[in-house]
Order: sequence, then C-alpha cells, then structure tokens
Amino acid sequence: MSRLRRAAVLVTGVLLLAGLPVGSARAESVADARAAAREAAARVEAMEPQVDRALRAYEEALGRLAGGVSRSISADQAADEAALTADEARGRTSDRVRALYMVGGSTALYASVLDATSANDVMRRMAYVQALVRSGTAATREGDVTTGVLRDRAGRLEARADAQAVTATQVQQRYEVVVAALAIAAAEFTSLSERARGLEEAQALLARIAALNAAVDATGTQRVATARAGAVPADFRTLYLRAAKTCDGLSWSVLAAVGQVETGHGANTNASYAGAQGPMQFMPATFAAYGVDGDKDGDRDINDPVDSIYSAARYLCANGAGRSEEALARAIWHYNHAEWYVQLVLKLAGQYAERDGT
Repeated sequence: MSRLRRAAVLVTGVLLLAGLPVGSARAESVADARAAAREAAARVEAMEPQVDRALRAYEEALGRLAGGVSRSISADQAADEAALTADEARGRTSDRVRALYMVGGSTALYASVLDATSANDVMRRMAYVQALVRSGTAATREGDVTTGVLRDRAGRLEARADAQAVTATQVQQRYEVVVAALAIAAAEFTSLSERARGLEEAQALLARIAALNAAVDATGTQRVATARAGAVPADFRTLYLRAAKTCDGLSWSVLAAVGQVETGHGANTNASYAGAQGPMQFMPATFAAYGVDGDKDGDRDINDPVDSIYSAARYLCANGAGRSEEALARAIWHYNHAEWYVQLVLKLAGQYAERDGT
C-alpha cells in the first residue's frame, strides 16, 4: 500500500474512531486491555467476508478492464492476420502462373497452345492452362473466404470489447469499497488503548489488516500485468500527438493510455457515479479550471474529444508530467488517486511508446 493510501486509511480510521463510544477514564488493567484486543479482533474477523467480497468485486472489475484492453489487441491481431492471409493467397496465385504469364497476361497462357504439334498436344496444353487458371482462381477464392471470416471475427471481437468495456471509474468505485472496509478494520486497531495495542492479540490483528492491504496491492499488480494496449483510433491518435506537444516532455503515449483506461478512446463516455464526464472523464469543476478550447471554436466542451484531450494534457502538465518519471507518476495519481491506476497507465503508455518506436 502506498504512503498516500496508508495515510488516507489512517485518517479515515481516526474519523471513524471519533464516532466510537468513549471508554472509561479509569486505568485499564492488562486483562481489560487483552479483552478489548480480542473483541476488536473478533469484530474484524466477522467483517472479513465483507472485505473478501469487496476485494473479489474489485479484482473482477480490474480484470475486466485489463481484459478489455487485451481484447482490443486481439481484434487488431485478427485483422492483421486477415490481411496477411489475403496477401499470401495472392502470392500463391502469382507463383502458379508466373512461368507462363510473364509475357502478356492470360492471352499468353492460351497462346502457348498454338505451339502444339498435334491434336493431342493441343488438348494436353489446354487442360494444363485451364488447370492453372482454375487453381489460381480457387486459391484466390479460398483466400477471400478465409480473409472474410477473419475480418468478421475481428469485427465481433472489437464490438464485444466495446460492449463489455469497463472504465476506470467502475474499477475505482469497487476499489473505494475495499479501502473503506479496510479503514473500518484499521479503526478497530486505533481504537484500542496504547497498552492493548502492544499486546500479542492486537499485534496479530494489525498483521491481519496489513495482509488485507497487501492483498489489495497484489491484486492490482497482478491484474495490471495482464493488460495489453489496444488499438488507438486514427482521429484520437492525431489528437493525442498534437495535445502532447503543448506540454514539454509529455509523451503522446501517456495521453493515449489515460484515454484507453478512462473510456476506451471515447467508446464509453457515460458520466461516472461521481460525475466525471467526456472522453477523458473530467469532473466539471476540474474542467472549469483546466479546460482548453482545443479546436479553437470559441467553446470549451467537456464532451468534445479535442477539448477534452487538450485539457488532459494541460492538467497532467500542471501536475508535473514531463519533468521526470517520478513526477509523471505523481501527475497520473492526481488524475485518479489509486495505485492500480498509476501502474496501469504507465504500463500501457510504455507499450504504446514501444509500438510507436518512441
């Protein structure tokens, strides 16, 4: 768990503690302290099924987000495979007829029959030429059918990826449920007296809370590791490239990664539960402060891809993106306060940059 998140959990725990009943002011005996520690441990144990459910929901959502990215690249690969199959079919056809076709197209094929020395030779040559033509036509037709099937598959994969797309907002919503549950568990420990916190029972409770926090971190790391950057629509790629130039040191690949994680490059722009809007999922108040009229039409529109992407570049830049790797990570964290988000954006940005040779 990051220092920032640990601090958030601690603060939440203290706030929750403020609402707990205040114990007696009398001096606490060791027996009372041990009893309090055991009771706190029992309450945390009782809520562990709730924590586990919240963690599973978070893991599933993050897995679907990473999987959605992977499905996009699978669709791209299927389209590439279709194109290669078509090229190979055309190549095979050319190879079959090249020997006789070099001089004058299909006429040259049949003209070779005129050199026959007998009727039997004419029939033999005609059969050979027709076999060549049929073979080439069949190969081309087979290649076209295979290419069509692969292209249909690519389209279905792309459509399914869009239909099942999970956005960063949905993952964040489940993440916050997990963090809230862990904050309640942390409050159980902080509510104990200093004497109780030093006892073996309380230390075991603290270790269990730490293990739950580690499980959350591990889930994020494991799921992020499965993600693969998907295709960027040509119009969005152009916008990412142009917007990145407005911030010295900011790579277009970072904007592309944010755009992929937030809405799948505009595929899912529904307003979030918290009120974030548009292709880059800005809160209206944040957009009011950092919004840019990217297309110079006299209007800053949170739902306009041009304005939204240019505004994302400005917001990241204002938070340090472009200065150093460490500053970039902090800037991405400002965009979405979660470690899994920072890890995922950095991973996808690296893949986009590597694919582009930058």
